Amino acid sequence: MGDPFQPTWPRALFALAVATLGFLLPQEVPLEYYPLNNPSSGLQYLEITCAADTAGMVRIFLNTGRGYNDVDVIKIPISPTQTAYTYTFPLADAPIVGLRLAPFESGTGVLTITNFRIINRRQQEIHRFDQSDFQRSHQIGAVTSIPGGWKVAAVPNSSNSYSDIRLERPIVAEGMNFRNFQRCLLSWSYLSLMIWILLLAVYFALRCFAGIGGLVRGCAFLLFLAILFSAVGNRGLFVRWVHFARFAAVGPGG
Repeated sequence: MGDPFQPTWPRALFALAVATLGFLLPQEVPLEYYPLNNPSSGLQYLEITCAADTAGMVRIFLNTGRGYNDVDVIKIPISPTQTAYTYTFPLADAPIVGLRLAPFESGTGVLTITNFRIINRRQQEIHRFDQSDFQRSHQIGAVTSIPGGWKVAAVPNSSNSYSDIRLERPIVAEGMNFRNFQRCLLSWSYLSLMIWILLLAVYFALRCFAGIGGLVRGCAFLLFLAILFSAVGNRGLFVRWVHFARFAAVGPGG
């Protein structure tokens, strides 16, 4: 039995063509095979202090340049209370070009907000939202001022009410592009190594190589395949990194 894993131009070009086709397939949710452990102070958090007069699910949609969707969303289950509670959520390393607050999925209710802002890991305020930023976008009865905050009221018997929140320019975390590059490189390297180990296990199990030279060439060709198809598996990360890199960073208060 010959060595079917020896590198040849036809095999390399065929693998490249298959990997290219696979890379072009859409990947709605990027897969991160090895997450980045980066305690950077540039990472951002969304902080909201609110209370409601009815039970429901408060949703905050984040537009990262791909419109509002069911992936980039923060969900807060809430119960009737007179006391406003503070909720803090880590944000992805993605530019925020718009926000949408959906106070209740259905029915009538009033959401009271006393604090709504974006901070970093140092607790520094990056951006603060106020009543004037909230718009009566869809089935919102009123956005009214109260001492220390404001209220967002859904119209009676509403369905999927929401209020768009105005932003003058995108909010981009400090160091976002570099961290996303690190994520791509780390995840790509990790998956390449895993695929290469699996391919080597098959290669050595078949024992179809002859001599040291053939062994080295076969292992190198399998590494080439592993790198190619690891890029396919991480295509969502690469596309997102390039897409997000188009946005210029803004400083605190942007």
